Amino acid sequence: MAKIAKMGKVVKLSEKEQNETEILSKRIMPKTDFEKVIEHDKMYYNTLNQALEFNLIKQDILSKTCQKIIAKQTKDSIEANINVLTEWAENQVKVLDYQGKLRIQQKLIEDKETHFKNVFMPQFTKEASEANENSKEVFEKVKVCLDENKEEYKDILHKMTYELAWWNKCNKEQQKNEEFLIQIYKPLKRLLSAYEDKTKELTENAKYTK
Repeated sequence: MAKIAKMGKVVKLSEKEQNETEILSKRIMPKTDFEKVIEHDKMYYNTLNQALEFNLIKQDILSKTCQKIIAKQTKDSIEANINVLTEWAENQVKVLDYQGKLRIQQKLIEDKETHFKNVFMPQFTKEASEANENSKEVFEKVKVCLDENKEEYKDILHKMTYELAWWNKCNKEQQKNEEFLIQIYKPLKRLLSAYEDKTKELTENAKYTK
């Protein structure tokens, strides 16, 4: 069993949980991931566009040859040039396919960029602002909960420790990054709320046990 003691009292995590928190500390954050996906989509679009350009050039070259064959077509000339004629026909299909894929890819990129700008970023900015303003207080409250280490709250305390485990494995640069801060702030905030609800429940139940 591994132990975490960077905030509050020592709380044990299993080896499996320790491995999980190691992975969590190295994960790609949502904003960074979103930006990488859009970047990849644009790269794919550019590659498709390049392939289309080369195939258009090839189509033009093949067309000059094949148009002459077709203009004076005979059974013998068709049979003698069937390979180049087939290649030309297949090339035309390929050009149409690339043009269709480009239109779809362009629309996909536009939709993702619109969503990123109008939906994701406003929400991210809001969450980052809240996390920057309140994270210190949340960390302090969590530390108090862990220091008290009350048996009645053991499930909640275990989850708090789990979240802190991956956070404590992050380097200073990561911990200064708003994306990482949001990812630790939100679950700790929820757990503090659960802790407070549990306190109310215990207080209410105590009225009937006196």
